[in-house]
Amino acid sequence: MLFSHLIQIFSTVAITNAKTLWSSKPATNYSNIIREGYLLGNGRLGAIPFGSPGDEKLILNVDSLWSGGPFGATNYTGGNPSEEKPSYLPAIRDWIFQNTIGNVTQLYGNPDDYGSYQVLGNLSISFNATTMPSSYRRELDLDTGTHTTAFMDTAGSLVTTVTFCSYPDQVCMHQIESNATLPALSIGLENQLVNKSLSTSSCSGSSVQIVGTTQIGPPEGMRYRAMVTVVGNGNLSSFCEGSNLLVPHTPGLKFVSIIVGAGTDYDQSKGDKRNDFSFRGDDPSGYVQRVISAAASQTPNQLKERHLEDYQQLSRAFQLDIQDLHNSSAVETADLLSHYISSEGNPYVESLLFDYSRHLLISSSRENSLPANLQGRWSPDLSAAWSGDYHANINVQMNYWAAEQTGLSGIQEGLWRYMQDTWVPRGTETARLLYGAPGWVTHDEMNIFGHTGMKNDAQWANYPASAAWMMQHITDHFSYTQNKTWLGETGYPLLKGVAEFWLSQLQEDLFWNDGTLVVNPCNSPEHGPTTFGCTHYQQLLHQVFDSMIHLGPLANEPDSDFLANISSTLSRLDKGFHITSWGGVKEWKLPEPEDSKIYDFSNDTHRHLSHLWGWYPGRTLVSPSASFLGGYSNQTIQNAVAKSLYSRGNGTGPDANAGWAKVWRSACWARLNNTDQAYFELKYAIEQNFAGNGLSMYSGKQPPFQIDANFGLAGAMLSMLVVDVDEVSAGEVRTVVLGPAIPQAWGHGSVRGLRVRGGAIVNFGWDGDGRVDWVEVAGDGEPVRFVQKEGREIEANVH
Repeated sequence: MLFSHLIQIFSTVAITNAKTLWSSKPATNYSNIIREGYLLGNGRLGAIPFGSPGDEKLILNVDSLWSGGPFGATNYTGGNPSEEKPSYLPAIRDWIFQNTIGNVTQLYGNPDDYGSYQVLGNLSISFNATTMPSSYRRELDLDTGTHTTAFMDTAGSLVTTVTFCSYPDQVCMHQIESNATLPALSIGLENQLVNKSLSTSSCSGSSVQIVGTTQIGPPEGMRYRAMVTVVGNGNLSSFCEGSNLLVPHTPGLKFVSIIVGAGTDYDQSKGDKRNDFSFRGDDPSGYVQRVISAAASQTPNQLKERHLEDYQQLSRAFQLDIQDLHNSSAVETADLLSHYISSEGNPYVESLLFDYSRHLLISSSRENSLPANLQGRWSPDLSAAWSGDYHANINVQMNYWAAEQTGLSGIQEGLWRYMQDTWVPRGTETARLLYGAPGWVTHDEMNIFGHTGMKNDAQWANYPASAAWMMQHITDHFSYTQNKTWLGETGYPLLKGVAEFWLSQLQEDLFWNDGTLVVNPCNSPEHGPTTFGCTHYQQLLHQVFDSMIHLGPLANEPDSDFLANISSTLSRLDKGFHITSWGGVKEWKLPEPEDSKIYDFSNDTHRHLSHLWGWYPGRTLVSPSASFLGGYSNQTIQNAVAKSLYSRGNGTGPDANAGWAKVWRSACWARLNNTDQAYFELKYAIEQNFAGNGLSMYSGKQPPFQIDANFGLAGAMLSMLVVDVDEVSAGEVRTVVLGPAIPQAWGHGSVRGLRVRGGAIVNFGWDGDGRVDWVEVAGDGEPVRFVQKEGREIEANVH
């Protein structure tokens, strides 16, 4: 009775009644916080509220706080060698063509001082609170990006906290409010994980702060600063007690707002040769003081209104409505997820996690921030799993699968700038020093300091195709936005540099002597030998070169000979589609039957689907566009893809039980119009990998946290909702398939705000069998013909 009464009161505090993650228990176990806390951010800053009533805390992160790099060593080179190594390539290539496999140890780089993303510190707010039993609730509202806690104290007072991180004001705000006078508060800011010689907490005036560096040096480490100040009504007073700020019990003081700002002296625009690849910017103190002062000059309501206007412009740009037939929204999120089983599913949970995916992307990647990393923006540790870096053989790409289609296109600005500022300058050196090539190249693992060289294990480090994969995000951005100014200034120069590199590296296939051009050497991501003609690479380059031919004229490419070279190279390129003796897509261009027992064998359950890249997320196997293979209507290709998916298993094998592997499978099955398999893989990922707070874990439901499955889940669900793979050609009518794999469990649902290639915005709904039965089109995009998965055209109502 008391709890239901609290919920009624709580609903008056919450801004909307949209989808929420919620719990009746506080998150108090720091060592398990990544599976209990709910996440907030504004791109640059990340926050995880936790703690019991009267002892509340925020774990704080800032996007650029990393150890290592040039802040860790004066001789840091981004993994590049000190001498040129292209002279080794002819012998490496000859050996591989003669023996089918080889090695690239002579090209290995130096992983020293690679560094790691690390936690900034904890904000703590302590006050005397005696909680009435069964009166606590915390929730994250996905419509507003706001975290709220509420409880009754034994005197009958309602105490609430509201926390959000504002992009317009570049701060996080934590407000404590009571319908009675607040008790005395103690506010602290510290990081107990770092050596005391590296970090100092202090209090002055109405603020507390941390000032630190990642190492004493030489060289001097990265400087960072976080500052917290309090604001309230006219009778607010405060004073310092040691390094804490105390707000005394003052009659009539019913709310206090705590404003958090932070920064580092990292400057990615200083990551080029002209700046000696220093990445060193200004001391962050001035910036932090400015944003804190500007935020504190506004009222808390003004800060909240500015946050909501910005956040909801993004959160409400897309809406997926699936009926909550079982009133699951009334059940605690952790209970929903702990009882979720793949044999049944729960459409509310699936749609909740879809919305959470978009919230996490909005919160961890904005126009002025670094891109979302392996943990988005949230790490409670000094040394994050896999350094919290950018793995570019699926992970960083999967982070952005849902951006273009769900109205989040603009938040990728930080991703483009990251590539321009940290990949291209060092990657140009890598191309020259390792490969004797023009253009630029990157490998698999990358930090924020331009680590573009190869590390020291070929199976995962020998991956110079990472930038080629990222070019899909470049070309998709133009395809969805049709922004020619952006294409000319940003997108096309990146794409051209990658194409220049690969034009210089392709080799005539001297093993099969079939006249095709192949990559040599190559490693399929994290799987198999160093060889030639890896399917994954061939499909990637097929799309890169096709994009160059299509976009070069639109970007006013002045070098017609260059485009002619691209065209002739594409005509000879091995397109990366060969079929195994057992009917699947070959991952390696190796002979059978002997080697098939070693490499392209049936029931190889490896986590990656690298050889199916051209099916999803790429388009070379599936799209009917001019130079692609048209697999969406080609039974031979469909059968080979399906055989490979069945052979690869459900995403739980001896090498991993990772959520990202399952949602990738789900997306591939959806493009085959296979509703049952697509839906099963989606449900299986949720059952196996999503913890009670909705975050995906890497090893079953056990840490480490790896966010790509959270983002990839939205991409998989979009793949179940739409197939949009035709190239955009001005004035030509394209075909888009709506509802290729909508399960009956989602019956009578709808989508609003779906972006399709060419610029149009689409709303549509479906019946109880998952068949789309109405479509509305808005915007001035290129003309589109909409069909159901069986091919029947759906007449659209155009606004």
